[in-house]
Formats: sequence, C-alpha cells, structure tokens
Amino acid sequence: MDYLAIIKKLEQETGPMTSPDWSKAWRELAHVTSGLTKDDPRQERVLRWLNVCDVAFSLGSWPGFCEAAEQVREIMRGTP
Repeated sequence: MDYLAIIKKLEQETGPMTSPDWSKAWRELAHVTSGLTKDDPRQERVLRWLNVCDVAFSLGSWPGFCEAAEQVREIMRGTP
C-alpha cells in the first residue's frame, strides 16, 4: 500500500480545512494506544498506522492524519 498516494488522494477529495489541532489529535492517539505492549498482536499494525500519522503530520495533511488515526482507533477497538 502506498501511504503517500492515499494521503494525497484524501487531500484532493476533502479540500481545504480549518486549522487542525495537531496536539489534541496526538494526545488522543497516545490515550487510545496506552497500554499496548510488545506482546500484543495489534502492535505491528498500530505502529504502521502511527507512522502514517507521522508522515501525514510532516506533510501537513490533516485528512491523511485523520484517516490513519481512525485506522489506529479501529485496530485498538478490536480484540488482541
């Protein structure tokens, strides 16, 4: 999966947005993933999507960040 292509596609589809609260979004992800251990089978997938969040953040892509953050939340809602 080409994450950069996904981020760019989301930006094109969603258009401009108001100023995002990056700090709040990162804090929420920290809260959602707290307690995740190296023995948890979800860890690899969560780390991959957190990396996508980081790339989207670096690019200033709020839609890309939100999509990746939702994937993290979805994985964390699942059973280990």
